Amino acid sequence: MAKSATFSLKLLIDEKINKVVLAEADQDFVDVLISLMSLPMGKIASLLENHKKFQTVVLGCYRNLSRSVADMGIEHFETEACKSMLLNPKSSKEVHCRRLKLNMGDTDATKFFMCANFLKKDNLCSNVYSNFNTSRCSCGALMSSQILVPEEDQAGEVIGNSEHGVFVSCRSSFIVTDDLNVTLNSISAVMKVLHDIGYLGFKDLRETLLDVGFEEVLTLLGCLFTSETPLTCAFLGIPCMTRKLKMLSSPVQKTGRVEPSSAYSVKVFVRKLDWEIIYAECNEDFVDSLLSFLIFPLELAYSLSKQSNDDTLLGCIGNLCRSPLVSEGKKIVKVFPDNPKVKPGTSSIRGSGFMKRNTKFIVSNDLTITPMNSTSTIGLLKKMQVDFSDLEEHQISISRAELISILRASLISSSALTNGLSYLLVKKPKEET
Repeated sequence: MAKSATFSLKLLIDEKINKVVLAEADQDFVDVLISLMSLPMGKIASLLENHKKFQTVVLGCYRNLSRSVADMGIEHFETEACKSMLLNPKSSKEVHCRRLKLNMGDTDATKFFMCANFLKKDNLCSNVYSNFNTSRCSCGALMSSQILVPEEDQAGEVIGNSEHGVFVSCRSSFIVTDDLNVTLNSISAVMKVLHDIGYLGFKDLRETLLDVGFEEVLTLLGCLFTSETPLTCAFLGIPCMTRKLKMLSSPVQKTGRVEPSSAYSVKVFVRKLDWEIIYAECNEDFVDSLLSFLIFPLELAYSLSKQSNDDTLLGCIGNLCRSPLVSEGKKIVKVFPDNPKVKPGTSSIRGSGFMKRNTKFIVSNDLTITPMNSTSTIGLLKKMQVDFSDLEEHQISISRAELISILRASLISSSALTNGLSYLLVKKPKEET
């Protein structure tokens, strides 16, 4: 489970076009490949931040969200735990991932805390646990006494045994195509893959063995966001930016009519020259929604982002998500979880967000978030470097469909507000002089 763990990966390469046709991989590698789907988006952005290939081109909006959280004082959050969970998001499959040969996420086990008074049978305490020792019990005391929860209870099943993999349902070798379709290895599977892409034999193909470790898997993870041929991109050194950003159209609303109570209003400032959204002024509800992007696992982010007119975005991730090999467990813990976003004595409705209520924020096009009570509005206006006459103010309504549109744009663009919301802007008629 150390970063030094490696896998042997056999690549079948078409040397004429410098392309990986398919790979033969063992169960350990496929387990790690599938585990990438459970990584929170904030964790992925953190992993890729210092990667020489991806530090400036992949998930920049997510890094800005993380930096915004880091830069904001604790006084802007509902609880101390809110800031902590956003800066260090955990995988829901954390227990499973610790059994992998190579864990791309956190290797430290999540800790569980309860109030010491509850352990003394104090009736004033609730039977809740927290993953944060900064949370407070209903009696007012810190929940600082650590308790042990067996891994099988957390996962809801026995995992990582000798007969089955962690995420795959059987011990076997596998065929992985360049766009990450994964199937059990067999003669017929290899023949079908080769036949489907136009090969009648192995005449133009060469086999090569690679040792794949943490850095190679990290490169492959970054290629999921930049290429529909991530194996070629990652292992043959091919430039990765092969996906062209399309102008995002209005998202298809698949959940029926949006009720007024589920939407909120945001003021945006648009540069008339190129119709780019420079900044948005908003309340904490919009910021809470944006920050939730950090804790979404990759699989959920993909699932939400494809709810649009274009289902081809990040198609190789979809191939992994649709793998019939996955065998997941459910998390079951025998004590009731505390909501770390809620202060003792307040209702769960009031404390349902990350940020303090009744707070105003400024959000930039690349999702940098700044509380308005801790920054200079004059400084921000000067930073825009645009004439006031070139700015227009628009009031737009944000609902689930618009949030999904921003999420989708943030996966492939550094202009998340413009690419996610520009379809809502209605050009104002010119004033007569």
